[in-house]
Amino acid sequence: MILQTWHWFNLLIIPGLLIGFTVHELGHALTAYYLGDYSQVKEGKITANPIKHVSWLGGALFLLFGIGWPKPVSFDPQNFKHRYLDSFLVAAAGPCANFLLCFVIFFSSVLILGLLQSTQQIEPHLFSEIIFFNRGSDLASLPFSEASKEISLWIIAFSNRIWVINFVLAAISLIPLPPFDGFTALLSLLGMFREKRIGDLADENSGQKSAPNQSRLPLVSNKKRKMADIHFKVGADYHQAGQFDDAIARYRQAISADAVYGPAYVNMGLAYKAKEQRAEAIQAFRAATRYASDEKSKNQAWAELHDMSALPGSRQDIIPKSENTGETPWTDTKPTPDWLTFGVGIFLLLFMFICLFALLLITMMG
Repeated sequence: MILQTWHWFNLLIIPGLLIGFTVHELGHALTAYYLGDYSQVKEGKITANPIKHVSWLGGALFLLFGIGWPKPVSFDPQNFKHRYLDSFLVAAAGPCANFLLCFVIFFSSVLILGLLQSTQQIEPHLFSEIIFFNRGSDLASLPFSEASKEISLWIIAFSNRIWVINFVLAAISLIPLPPFDGFTALLSLLGMFREKRIGDLADENSGQKSAPNQSRLPLVSNKKRKMADIHFKVGADYHQAGQFDDAIARYRQAISADAVYGPAYVNMGLAYKAKEQRAEAIQAFRAATRYASDEKSKNQAWAELHDMSALPGSRQDIIPKSENTGETPWTDTKPTPDWLTFGVGIFLLLFMFICLFALLLITMMG
C-alpha cells in the first residue's frame, strides 16, 4: 500500500510551500514593522494566514520548475531611522526566517531518525537515504505494523519537504537579481558604503573627524518626519495641560513639517473641539480624512465627524460614537496588528508540528 501511494507524497510540497512562503514574508513584515514601517499593518501582512503571503504565479512556477517566490512585502525606506541598514535587515529577514525553520525541522527529523537507528528499527545505511531522499522502497522497510508504517511515512515525508522547501526558498531569494531579496540587500549594502564614503569626504573637507559612533545626517524627508514628531509630542503635552492654543500652534508646526502627518490633524481638531470651536474642529478633521497618510488617523477623524454630525451617514459601518470631548489628546498613533489573532495562528502551527512529531514517536515506540 505504501509503495502504491508513494507518488501522492509529492503533493506534500504544497503545504510545505505555504508554510515556507508564510515564514518568509512574516520575516520581512515583522522586521519592517519593528524598524518603523507601519504600512505592514495596513496591508495585512502581519498574519499567519498563508493566503496573504502566497504568490500564485510564484507558487505554480515553484511546483513546475523548482524556482518561485512569495508575494513580496513592500516597504518604504523613508520610514526607517537608518535607511540603508534597515532596508538590508528587512531584505535579509525573509531568507533568515526560512533558514531558521529549515534547520529546526531538519534537526528534529535527524533526532527522530537517530532514535530509530539507536533502537535498531532501521538499518544504519537507510538513515541518510530516508532523511535526504524519502525513497519509498527504503521507508517501506521500516519494521512497523502497516498502520504505523503508513503514518510514519507520511510524517517523515511531510517534515522533509518542509525543510527542503525552506532551504530552496532561502537560497533562491538570495540571488542578487531583481526581484529577489538578494538584489535589495545588495543595493542596500552599496547605499551604506556610498553614504559612508560621502560622510568621510565631508569630514575631510571640513577638517573635522567624526566620532566612531557618530551617526550620519538623515535624509531631508526623515528630518522633516522627526521634526513633525517633536512638534506633535510637545503639542500633546500642551493639550494634556489644557493649553489648547499652544497645542494647536504646535500641531500646525507638525503639519508644516509633514503635510500628511495624520495624528496632528486629529489632535488639532480635538483641541478646537475642546475650545468649542466647532467649525474649526470640523475643518481639521476633514483635513485628516483628506491628507493623512495612515488609515488609523482617517478612521479617527471620520469617527469625530460622525459624532459631530458633520457628515451624517458616512462610514457608519466602522465608526462607534466618540465620547472624547477634545480635552484628551489622541496619542495612540502607531497602528498595531491584531496580535491575538496572529498569536493564535502561530500557536496552531506550532501545535500541529508538535502533534505530528509526537505521533511519529508514539508509532515508533509502540
